[in-house]
Amino acid sequence: MGVKKGFDLNQLFRKKALIGANVLLMTLIAIGIFGIVSYLNSRHYMRIDFTSTGRFSLSTKTTSILKGLDKPVTVTVLFNPTEMFYDRVLDILKEYSYVSKNVNLVHIDPIRNPSRLRELTQRVKAEEIQINSVIFECGDKVKHVGQADVIERRFPFKFKGEEAFTAAILSVTQAEQEAIFFITGHGERGLEDYEPAGFSDIATALKRDNYRIIPLDLLTRKEIPQSCNVLVIAGPTRAFTSEELALIRNYLDEKKGNLLVLIEPAFGTYSRTGLEDLLKEYNVEVKTNTVVYNKVQLPFYGLQTVAEIYVNEERYPDHKITANMKTLNSVFFGACAIEGKPPTKERPFQARNLAMGPDNSWGETSVGGREKPEFNQDKDIPGPITIAVTTAPVDTQAQASMAHGTIPEEKPSPSPRIAVFGDVDFAANEYSSHPGNRDIFLNTLNWLAQKETQLGISAKAPDVRKAVLDPKQMKLIYFISVLGLPGLGLAMGGYVWWRRRR
Repeated sequence: MGVKKGFDLNQLFRKKALIGANVLLMTLIAIGIFGIVSYLNSRHYMRIDFTSTGRFSLSTKTTSILKGLDKPVTVTVLFNPTEMFYDRVLDILKEYSYVSKNVNLVHIDPIRNPSRLRELTQRVKAEEIQINSVIFECGDKVKHVGQADVIERRFPFKFKGEEAFTAAILSVTQAEQEAIFFITGHGERGLEDYEPAGFSDIATALKRDNYRIIPLDLLTRKEIPQSCNVLVIAGPTRAFTSEELALIRNYLDEKKGNLLVLIEPAFGTYSRTGLEDLLKEYNVEVKTNTVVYNKVQLPFYGLQTVAEIYVNEERYPDHKITANMKTLNSVFFGACAIEGKPPTKERPFQARNLAMGPDNSWGETSVGGREKPEFNQDKDIPGPITIAVTTAPVDTQAQASMAHGTIPEEKPSPSPRIAVFGDVDFAANEYSSHPGNRDIFLNTLNWLAQKETQLGISAKAPDVRKAVLDPKQMKLIYFISVLGLPGLGLAMGGYVWWRRRR
């Protein structure tokens, strides 16, 4: 068999060689592009959480704290890979290192690498280190977070990692713990009271935020310590003496302290405390002779008058404390009305609303009788009712800047800062688990302590899903279930019957 005349065999080989070289070159270019993209992706990437519970997302509060870190923090994970929630611990700490470059994450398998465990023990100057724990280091400060702090062993085995890890970072990065003093001696809620009306849950949350919690009896101590960063009065049932009120006034005016007051209407076991007149000096009027009521449409019961006030979305006025809380419900129970007054020359304090009831709420003044509460235009306070107010000195420099047509420099408002809530039950053990209740309390305290970086929504518990419905949502569910679904079935049945008749 011969080669066709005029066919150049060398030309064929050259053509094949060129095609092969071209394929090789294209392959090398593709590999190079893939390598460059992978390199860039490893250093500049975006993480998106598609889980319905936000399992891989950090709370706004934690994110704010991490972005504010100005010191390197080394986080060493000592969890055994076979241990319960190992993946959860590692996943969430990877998020910490992703948000802040100052978080250096290290994992040591305590079973396979005992030598590295010994090195760590010597570095943190500890006699021994518990395995299945996480070690946080910043400078010469060390914080151990054990397995019991991360996992709640009781059903439904709640994962509490974010709360514990953020608290540990605060512990090792802050110079000192701020002191919060809770006044006692007037029937206030107890910090070690684990009953539904107690404040033990709030006390635990404050300790996690790296605060020192200290009870204070003014009649015994006769002074408010200089170390007091925030003074809290939580639900007094008896009156303060003139000496105690003078000490509080001196703390605010002379020491430029900060005050949080949770006060109830003066009915039943509660009476006027004297704080009402003191707070007027700072342009906050507490109307303890009222109880805030609201009319809501409840399933199976129709229009009802209730003392539960749901605050969400537009009911949170513009304030740093509630800036990230628009999607959360705060629930107040039997609150009294609070009103902020405009500043004057004699009282240069700017009051701002913090939480407000719905438009159809009102302040009932006739409480305690047998009659059902109803709005009386002549005696009651029309809505919407303010339930919480903050006040701080007027920023004269900012006002002067605005008067000259310039935008004032944004800076924290000066002390004293005061926050007043017309309810104490919202922060008690029984109700503090509501999505917005604990956040608005903790955010208020952080604002009073001038820790703006710790404002935000606290860490969530994704293992337990709890629905808290406001009256509008309950009404919608009622109509859908009682009228909508049966009506849909009747309509479909009627349509089938009509078709068959034809």
